Amino acid sequence: MNPKSHRITRISSESIWRAVLGLAIGSCLVAAGCAPAPRSARGALDTPEHHTLRGNDAIDARKWEQAQREFDLALSLDREFALAQAGKAVVVAHGATEFGISAEQREAIAEQADDLIDQARGNADTPEEERGVHVAAVRMYTLTGTPDDWLEEAEDHFEDAIDTEGGIRDPHPYYYMARAYRTAFQLDQASDLYERVLELDAGKTKEADEELAVVQMVQRARPGTRHGQAVAFLEAMKRADIAALFVEELLLERLYTRGGAQVDTSFQPSDQTDFEADSIQRAPQATDIADHPLRSDIEEILRLGVVGLEPDPAHRFNPDADITRAEFAMMVEDILVKVTGETGVRTKFIGQVSPYPDVRNDLPYFNAVQTVVTRNLMKPKEGIRGLFKPLDPLTGAEALLVIRLLRDELRSYLRS
Repeated sequence: MNPKSHRITRISSESIWRAVLGLAIGSCLVAAGCAPAPRSARGALDTPEHHTLRGNDAIDARKWEQAQREFDLALSLDREFALAQAGKAVVVAHGATEFGISAEQREAIAEQADDLIDQARGNADTPEEERGVHVAAVRMYTLTGTPDDWLEEAEDHFEDAIDTEGGIRDPHPYYYMARAYRTAFQLDQASDLYERVLELDAGKTKEADEELAVVQMVQRARPGTRHGQAVAFLEAMKRADIAALFVEELLLERLYTRGGAQVDTSFQPSDQTDFEADSIQRAPQATDIADHPLRSDIEEILRLGVVGLEPDPAHRFNPDADITRAEFAMMVEDILVKVTGETGVRTKFIGQVSPYPDVRNDLPYFNAVQTVVTRNLMKPKEGIRGLFKPLDPLTGAEALLVIRLLRDELRSYLRS
Protein backbone atom coordinates (compact mmCIF):
# COMPACT_ATOMS: atom_id res chain seq x y z
CA MET A 1 0.00 0.00 0.00
CA ASN A 2 4.02 3.64 -1.35
CA PRO A 3 4.02 5.13 1.11
CA LYS A 4 9.18 10.06 0.20
CA SER A 5 8.13 6.92 -1.36
CA HIS A 6 5.47 6.32 -3.90
CA ARG A 7 2.96 8.36 -1.98
CA ILE A 8 -0.40 9.12 -3.68
CA THR A 9 -0.42 12.54 -5.36
CA ARG A 10 -3.62 14.43 -4.59
CA ILE A 11 -5.24 17.00 -6.83
CA SER A 12 -6.51 20.14 -5.17
CA SER A 13 -10.09 20.60 -3.99
CA GLU A 14 -10.46 23.38 -6.54
CA SER A 15 -9.37 21.01 -9.32
CA ILE A 16 -11.84 18.41 -8.10
CA TRP A 17 -14.74 20.79 -8.25
CA ARG A 18 -13.67 22.14 -11.65
CA ALA A 19 -13.68 18.53 -12.87
CA VAL A 20 -17.06 17.80 -11.33
CA LEU A 21 -18.57 21.00 -12.76
CA GLY A 22 -17.09 20.27 -16.16
CA LEU A 23 -18.54 16.78 -16.14
CA ALA A 24 -21.96 18.10 -15.17
CA ILE A 25 -21.91 20.63 -18.01
CA GLY A 26 -20.65 18.01 -20.44
CA SER A 27 -23.41 15.60 -19.43
CA CYS A 28 -26.03 18.31 -20.02
CA LEU A 29 -24.63 19.05 -23.46
CA VAL A 30 -24.68 15.39 -24.41
CA ALA A 31 -28.23 14.99 -23.10
CA ALA A 32 -29.32 18.05 -25.06
CA GLY A 33 -27.71 16.75 -28.21
CA CYS A 34 -25.54 19.85 -28.57
CA ALA A 35 -22.11 18.52 -27.61
CA PRO A 36 -19.26 19.85 -29.77
CA ALA A 37 -18.49 17.89 -32.89
CA PRO A 38 -15.60 15.41 -32.59
CA ARG A 39 -12.28 16.94 -33.52
CA SER A 40 -10.11 15.61 -36.31
CA ALA A 41 -7.15 13.43 -35.45
CA ARG A 42 -3.76 15.12 -35.79
CA GLY A 43 -1.59 12.04 -36.21
CA ALA A 44 -1.50 8.27 -36.44
CA LEU A 45 -1.48 7.88 -32.66
CA ASP A 46 -4.02 10.59 -31.95
CA THR A 47 -6.74 8.01 -31.36
CA PRO A 48 -9.19 7.33 -28.53
CA GLU A 49 -7.52 3.97 -27.92
CA HIS A 50 -4.03 5.46 -27.58
CA HIS A 51 -5.09 8.31 -25.31
CA THR A 52 -7.05 5.90 -23.12
CA LEU A 53 -4.03 3.64 -22.83
CA ARG A 54 -1.88 6.61 -21.84
CA GLY A 55 -4.56 7.74 -19.38
CA ASN A 56 -4.55 4.37 -17.67
CA ASP A 57 -0.74 4.46 -17.52
CA ALA A 58 -0.99 7.86 -15.85
CA ILE A 59 -3.43 6.50 -13.26
CA ASP A 60 -1.00 3.69 -12.46
CA ALA A 61 1.71 6.34 -12.02
CA ARG A 62 -0.69 8.40 -9.84
CA LYS A 63 -0.47 11.32 -12.28
CA TRP A 64 -4.10 12.21 -11.99
CA GLU A 65 -4.19 15.48 -13.91
CA GLN A 66 -2.28 13.91 -16.79
CA ALA A 67 -4.73 11.00 -16.79
CA GLN A 68 -7.68 13.37 -16.98
CA ARG A 69 -6.09 15.21 -19.90
CA GLU A 70 -5.57 11.95 -21.83
CA PHE A 71 -9.15 10.79 -21.27
CA ASP A 72 -10.43 14.21 -22.33
CA LEU A 73 -8.37 13.94 -25.52
CA ALA A 74 -9.85 10.51 -26.19
CA LEU A 75 -13.39 11.78 -25.65
CA SER A 76 -12.78 14.81 -27.86
CA LEU A 77 -12.25 12.32 -30.70
CA ASP A 78 -15.13 10.04 -29.70
CA ARG A 79 -17.38 11.26 -26.92
CA GLU A 80 -18.94 7.79 -26.60
CA PHE A 81 -15.70 5.84 -26.23
CA ALA A 82 -16.59 3.60 -23.26
CA LEU A 83 -13.11 2.91 -21.90
CA ALA A 84 -12.24 6.62 -21.82
CA GLN A 85 -15.46 7.37 -19.95
CA ALA A 86 -14.66 4.57 -17.49
CA GLY A 87 -11.10 5.80 -17.02
CA LYS A 88 -12.33 9.32 -16.37
CA ALA A 89 -14.73 7.91 -13.76
CA VAL A 90 -11.72 6.58 -11.86
CA VAL A 91 -9.99 9.97 -12.05
CA VAL A 92 -13.07 11.77 -10.77
CA ALA A 93 -13.52 9.18 -8.00
CA HIS A 94 -9.98 9.85 -6.83
CA GLY A 95 -11.16 13.32 -5.84
CA ALA A 96 -13.08 11.67 -2.99
CA THR A 97 -9.74 10.81 -1.34
CA GLU A 98 -8.78 14.47 -1.03
CA PHE A 99 -8.04 15.57 2.54
CA GLY A 100 -10.75 17.82 3.92
CA ILE A 101 -13.50 16.60 1.58
CA SER A 102 -16.87 16.68 3.34
CA ALA A 103 -19.40 13.84 3.19
CA GLU A 104 -21.58 15.99 0.94
CA GLN A 105 -18.71 16.70 -1.45
CA ARG A 106 -17.71 13.03 -1.49
CA GLU A 107 -21.27 12.05 -2.37
CA ALA A 108 -21.37 14.59 -5.22
CA ILE A 109 -18.07 13.28 -6.60
CA ALA A 110 -19.31 9.70 -6.31
CA GLU A 111 -22.48 10.57 -8.23
CA GLN A 112 -20.49 12.13 -11.08
CA ALA A 113 -18.19 9.11 -11.28
CA ASP A 114 -21.16 6.77 -11.21
CA ASP A 115 -22.83 8.72 -14.02
CA LEU A 116 -19.73 8.23 -16.15
CA ILE A 117 -19.74 4.49 -15.44
CA ASP A 118 -23.40 4.32 -16.48
CA GLN A 119 -22.60 6.12 -19.73
CA ALA A 120 -19.65 3.81 -20.35
CA ARG A 121 -21.77 0.70 -19.78
CA GLY A 122 -24.27 1.94 -22.32
CA ASN A 123 -21.53 2.58 -24.87
CA ALA A 124 -19.49 -0.63 -24.40
CA ASP A 125 -19.60 -2.63 -27.65
CA THR A 126 -17.26 -5.58 -27.02
CA PRO A 127 -16.62 -8.03 -24.15
CA GLU A 128 -13.26 -6.33 -23.55
CA GLU A 129 -14.93 -2.93 -23.25
CA GLU A 130 -17.65 -4.32 -20.97
CA ARG A 131 -15.00 -5.90 -18.75
CA GLY A 132 -12.95 -2.71 -18.68
CA VAL A 133 -15.97 -0.72 -17.55
CA HIS A 134 -16.76 -3.20 -14.75
CA VAL A 135 -13.14 -3.12 -13.57
CA ALA A 136 -13.22 0.68 -13.55
CA ALA A 137 -16.39 0.52 -11.46
CA VAL A 138 -14.60 -1.65 -8.89
CA ARG A 139 -11.84 0.94 -8.72
CA MET A 140 -14.37 3.78 -8.49
CA TYR A 141 -16.19 2.28 -5.49
CA THR A 142 -12.89 1.50 -3.77
CA LEU A 143 -11.86 5.15 -4.05
CA THR A 144 -15.14 6.81 -3.09
CA GLY A 145 -16.17 4.41 -0.34
CA THR A 146 -19.80 5.26 -1.08
CA PRO A 147 -22.54 4.20 -0.75
CA ASP A 148 -22.41 2.30 2.54
CA ASP A 149 -22.68 -0.99 0.64
CA TRP A 150 -19.89 -0.01 -1.76
CA LEU A 151 -18.10 -3.33 -1.32
CA GLU A 152 -21.18 -5.28 -2.40
CA GLU A 153 -21.51 -3.00 -5.42
CA ALA A 154 -17.85 -3.64 -6.27
CA GLU A 155 -18.37 -7.40 -5.90
CA ASP A 156 -21.28 -7.26 -8.34
CA HIS A 157 -19.11 -5.52 -10.94
CA PHE A 158 -16.30 -7.99 -10.30
CA GLU A 159 -18.64 -10.92 -10.97
CA ASP A 160 -19.91 -9.22 -14.12
CA ALA A 161 -16.31 -8.66 -15.27
CA ILE A 162 -15.24 -12.28 -14.95
CA ASP A 163 -18.51 -13.40 -16.58
CA THR A 164 -17.61 -11.60 -19.81
CA GLU A 165 -16.03 -13.58 -22.59
CA GLY A 166 -12.42 -14.21 -21.58
CA GLY A 167 -12.94 -12.52 -18.20
CA ILE A 168 -12.09 -15.53 -16.09
CA ARG A 169 -8.55 -15.51 -17.53
CA ASP A 170 -8.03 -11.74 -17.19
CA PRO A 171 -5.96 -10.82 -14.10
CA HIS A 172 -7.30 -7.25 -13.88
CA PRO A 173 -10.70 -7.99 -12.27
CA TYR A 174 -9.02 -10.17 -9.62
CA TYR A 175 -6.28 -7.62 -8.94
CA TYR A 176 -8.57 -4.63 -8.46
CA MET A 177 -11.12 -6.61 -6.44
CA ALA A 178 -8.24 -7.72 -4.21
CA ARG A 179 -7.47 -4.05 -3.65
CA ALA A 180 -11.12 -3.43 -2.78
CA TYR A 181 -11.05 -6.22 -0.20
CA ARG A 182 -7.78 -4.84 1.17
CA THR A 183 -9.38 -1.40 1.56
CA ALA A 184 -12.31 -3.02 3.38
CA PHE A 185 -9.79 -4.90 5.58
CA GLN A 186 -11.08 -8.27 4.41
CA LEU A 187 -7.56 -9.60 4.15
CA ASP A 188 -8.24 -13.30 3.58
CA GLN A 189 -10.36 -12.50 0.53
CA ALA A 190 -7.71 -10.07 -0.72
CA SER A 191 -4.99 -12.70 -0.34
CA ASP A 192 -7.02 -15.27 -2.29
CA LEU A 193 -7.49 -12.92 -5.23
CA TYR A 194 -3.85 -11.81 -5.26
CA GLU A 195 -2.94 -15.50 -5.37
CA ARG A 196 -5.28 -15.92 -8.32
CA VAL A 197 -3.47 -13.14 -10.20
CA LEU A 198 -0.18 -14.93 -9.59
CA GLU A 199 -1.64 -18.24 -10.77
CA LEU A 200 -2.88 -16.69 -14.00
CA ASP A 201 0.57 -15.16 -14.65
CA ALA A 202 -0.93 -13.01 -17.38
CA GLY A 203 -0.23 -9.50 -16.07
CA LYS A 204 -0.17 -7.52 -12.81
CA THR A 205 1.99 -10.26 -11.29
CA LYS A 206 4.66 -7.93 -9.91
CA GLU A 207 2.10 -5.62 -8.34
CA ALA A 208 0.07 -8.52 -6.94
CA ASP A 209 3.16 -10.16 -5.47
CA GLU A 210 4.25 -6.95 -3.75
CA GLU A 211 0.79 -6.16 -2.40
CA LEU A 212 0.24 -9.75 -1.25
CA ALA A 213 3.44 -9.48 0.79
CA VAL A 214 2.10 -6.33 2.46
CA VAL A 215 -1.26 -7.97 3.20
CA GLN A 216 0.52 -10.96 4.73
CA MET A 217 2.63 -8.60 6.83
CA VAL A 218 -0.50 -6.91 8.15
CA GLN A 219 -2.10 -10.30 8.82
CA ARG A 220 0.93 -11.24 10.91
CA ALA A 221 0.80 -7.93 12.75
CA ARG A 222 -2.89 -8.35 13.64
CA PRO A 223 -3.60 -4.68 14.43
CA GLY A 224 -6.02 -4.52 17.32
CA THR A 225 -7.16 -0.92 17.17
CA ARG A 226 -9.09 1.15 14.66
CA HIS A 227 -6.05 3.41 14.20
CA GLY A 228 -3.87 0.38 13.51
CA GLN A 229 -6.22 -0.77 10.77
CA ALA A 230 -6.47 2.75 9.35
CA VAL A 231 -2.70 3.05 8.84
CA ALA A 232 -2.03 -0.56 7.83
CA PHE A 233 -1.62 0.18 4.13
CA LEU A 234 -0.11 3.64 4.31
CA GLU A 235 2.99 3.99 2.21
CA ALA A 236 4.52 6.59 4.53
CA MET A 237 3.93 6.85 8.28
CA LYS A 238 3.84 10.26 9.92
CA ARG A 239 5.14 11.21 13.36
CA ALA A 240 1.62 11.61 14.73
CA ASP A 241 0.67 8.15 13.45
CA ILE A 242 3.67 6.53 15.12
CA ALA A 243 2.88 8.30 18.38
CA ALA A 244 -0.65 6.91 18.26
CA LEU A 245 0.55 3.38 17.45
CA PHE A 246 3.00 3.40 20.36
CA VAL A 247 0.25 4.52 22.71
CA GLU A 248 -2.64 2.44 21.36
CA GLU A 249 -1.12 -0.68 19.75
CA LEU A 250 2.06 -1.09 21.79
CA LEU A 251 0.45 0.18 25.04
CA LEU A 252 3.73 1.92 25.78
CA GLU A 253 2.76 3.43 29.12
CA ARG A 254 1.83 -0.02 30.45
CA LEU A 255 5.11 -1.46 29.15
CA TYR A 256 7.09 1.31 30.82
CA THR A 257 5.21 0.96 34.10
CA ARG A 258 5.52 -2.81 34.30
CA GLY A 259 9.08 -2.78 33.01
CA GLY A 260 10.22 -0.18 35.54
CA ALA A 261 11.22 2.41 32.93
CA GLN A 262 12.10 5.86 34.23
CA VAL A 263 9.60 8.34 32.80
CA ASP A 264 9.84 12.13 32.90
CA THR A 265 6.74 13.10 34.87
CA SER A 266 7.45 16.82 34.62
CA PHE A 267 5.54 17.17 31.35
CA GLN A 268 1.95 18.21 31.86
CA PRO A 269 -0.45 18.66 28.93
CA SER A 270 -1.76 22.18 28.86
CA ASP A 271 -4.33 24.17 26.95
CA GLN A 272 -2.06 26.20 24.69
CA THR A 273 -4.73 28.89 24.38
CA ASP A 274 -4.44 29.74 28.08
CA PHE A 275 -1.74 32.27 28.82
CA GLU A 276 -1.47 34.67 31.72
CA ALA A 277 0.55 37.70 30.72
CA ASP A 278 1.44 38.60 34.31
CA SER A 279 2.98 35.24 35.15
CA ILE A 280 6.09 33.47 33.93
CA GLN A 281 5.02 30.40 32.04
CA ARG A 282 7.15 27.68 30.51
CA ALA A 283 6.75 27.44 26.74
CA PRO A 284 4.61 24.47 25.62
CA GLN A 285 6.72 21.43 24.82
CA ALA A 286 5.09 21.31 21.38
CA THR A 287 3.42 24.37 19.88
CA ASP A 288 1.98 22.79 16.72
CA ILE A 289 -0.34 20.09 18.06
CA ALA A 290 -3.14 22.10 19.70
CA ASP A 291 -5.63 21.37 16.91
CA HIS A 292 -4.29 17.99 15.84
CA PRO A 293 -6.78 15.12 16.13
CA LEU A 294 -4.08 12.89 17.66
CA ARG A 295 -3.02 15.50 20.20
CA SER A 296 -3.68 13.29 23.24
CA ASP A 297 -1.50 10.49 21.83
CA ILE A 298 1.28 12.95 20.99
CA GLU A 299 1.17 14.46 24.48
CA GLU A 300 1.38 10.98 25.99
CA ILE A 301 4.50 10.25 23.91
CA LEU A 302 6.03 13.57 24.92
CA ARG A 303 5.45 12.63 28.56
CA LEU A 304 6.98 9.19 28.07
CA GLY A 305 9.93 10.61 26.12
CA VAL A 306 10.75 8.38 23.16
CA VAL A 307 14.03 9.13 21.38
CA GLY A 308 13.26 10.42 17.90
CA LEU A 309 9.82 11.73 18.83
CA GLU A 310 10.93 14.82 20.71
CA PRO A 311 10.00 18.36 19.65
CA ASP A 312 12.60 20.30 17.72
CA PRO A 313 14.46 23.30 19.24
CA ALA A 314 11.63 25.59 18.12
CA HIS A 315 9.15 23.48 20.14
CA ARG A 316 7.53 21.96 17.04
CA PHE A 317 6.56 18.30 17.04
CA ASN A 318 6.01 18.28 13.27
CA PRO A 319 3.16 15.76 13.44
CA ASP A 320 2.76 15.45 9.67
CA ALA A 321 6.43 14.77 8.90
CA ASP A 322 7.26 11.33 7.51
CA ILE A 323 9.20 8.78 9.57
CA THR A 324 12.19 7.04 7.97
CA ARG A 325 13.20 3.46 8.65
CA ALA A 326 16.35 4.69 10.40
CA GLU A 327 14.38 7.00 12.69
CA PHE A 328 12.01 4.20 13.58
CA ALA A 329 14.93 1.89 14.38
CA MET A 330 16.23 4.48 16.87
CA MET A 331 12.77 4.73 18.49
CA VAL A 332 12.49 0.96 18.83
CA GLU A 333 16.00 0.71 20.31
CA ASP A 334 15.15 3.41 22.86
CA ILE A 335 12.00 1.55 23.95
CA LEU A 336 13.97 -1.70 24.24
CA VAL A 337 16.54 -0.06 26.50
CA LYS A 338 14.01 1.64 28.73
CA VAL A 339 11.91 -1.48 29.26
CA THR A 340 14.75 -3.99 29.66
CA GLY A 341 17.20 -1.70 31.45
CA GLU A 342 19.99 -3.00 29.20
CA THR A 343 21.78 0.30 28.61
CA GLY A 344 24.66 -1.43 26.85
CA VAL A 345 22.37 -2.05 23.90
CA ARG A 346 22.91 1.55 22.79
CA THR A 347 26.64 1.02 22.13
CA LYS A 348 26.88 -2.72 21.52
CA PHE A 349 27.75 -2.43 17.82
CA ILE A 350 29.79 0.78 17.87
CA GLY A 351 33.08 0.30 16.02
CA GLN A 352 31.98 -2.83 14.19
CA VAL A 353 32.07 -3.14 10.42
CA SER A 354 28.69 -2.36 8.91
CA PRO A 355 27.08 -5.26 7.05
CA TYR A 356 24.97 -2.81 5.04
CA PRO A 357 26.40 -0.94 2.03
CA ASP A 358 24.00 1.96 2.71
CA VAL A 359 24.55 2.31 6.50
CA ARG A 360 28.02 3.53 7.48
CA ASN A 361 29.16 2.58 10.97
CA ASP A 362 29.76 6.24 11.90
CA LEU A 363 26.14 7.25 11.36
CA PRO A 364 24.05 8.02 14.45
CA TYR A 365 21.53 5.33 13.62
CA PHE A 366 24.01 2.51 12.83
CA ASN A 367 23.79 0.90 16.27
CA ALA A 368 20.00 1.09 16.29
CA VAL A 369 19.78 -0.53 12.85
CA GLN A 370 22.01 -3.37 14.00
CA THR A 371 19.96 -3.75 17.17
CA VAL A 372 16.61 -4.12 15.43
CA VAL A 373 17.96 -6.42 12.69
CA THR A 374 19.87 -8.77 15.00
CA ARG A 375 16.76 -9.09 17.17
CA ASN A 376 14.66 -9.88 14.09
CA LEU A 377 12.45 -6.85 14.61
CA MET A 378 13.26 -5.30 11.22
CA LYS A 379 14.87 -6.68 8.09
CA PRO A 380 17.00 -5.22 5.31
CA LYS A 381 14.65 -3.96 2.62
CA GLU A 382 16.66 -5.44 -0.25
CA GLY A 383 17.99 -8.69 1.11
CA ILE A 384 19.85 -9.78 -2.01
CA ARG A 385 21.86 -6.54 -2.12
CA GLY A 386 22.02 -6.27 1.66
CA LEU A 387 20.50 -2.77 1.68
CA PHE A 388 18.64 -1.56 4.76
CA LYS A 389 17.30 1.54 2.98
CA PRO A 390 17.51 3.73 6.10
CA LEU A 391 16.09 6.86 4.51
CA ASP A 392 13.10 5.17 2.90
CA PRO A 393 9.77 6.06 4.50
CA LEU A 394 8.39 3.63 7.04
CA THR A 395 5.21 1.97 5.81
CA GLY A 396 2.17 1.25 7.91
CA ALA A 397 2.54 -2.51 7.50
CA GLU A 398 6.18 -2.39 8.61
CA ALA A 399 5.34 -0.30 11.66
CA LEU A 400 2.51 -2.60 12.75
CA LEU A 401 4.57 -5.77 12.36
CA VAL A 402 7.55 -4.35 14.24
CA ILE A 403 5.29 -3.20 17.07
CA ARG A 404 3.76 -6.65 17.33
CA LEU A 405 7.20 -8.33 17.33
CA LEU A 406 8.49 -5.78 19.86
CA ARG A 407 5.54 -6.45 22.15
CA ASP A 408 6.30 -10.18 22.00
CA GLU A 409 10.01 -9.55 22.59
CA LEU A 410 9.35 -7.50 25.72
CA ARG A 411 6.92 -9.88 27.40
CA SER A 412 9.71 -11.82 29.09
CA TYR A 413 11.06 -8.60 30.66
CA LEU A 414 7.79 -7.49 32.22
CA ARG A 415 7.08 -7.91 35.88
CA SER A 416 4.07 -10.10 36.63
